[in-house]
Amino acid sequence: MPMHKKFTPNDLLLYLYNETKMTESVLIQKAIDFDCETEEEFEDLKATVKQLDKLLETPSKHCVDNILKYSKVTSLLQ
Repeated sequence: MPMHKKFTPNDLLLYLYNETKMTESVLIQKAIDFDCETEEEFEDLKATVKQLDKLLETPSKHCVDNILKYSKVTSLLQ
């Protein structure tokens, strides 16, 4: 059985964000397609990234109001 390169979670994350070279991308995709462990790890990373994207926070109205007030006061001073 030929020895295949084991990809790290960092490799998979770079692949997920399209930050790998074409040759590396092809090798990683083959590993995902043919190695259950790599596929599982990649799917876990995708799910984690999806959850993190949902956690994007927006500032509270109070915070935005304070910034706008500050901006108004400082613009009057100039």
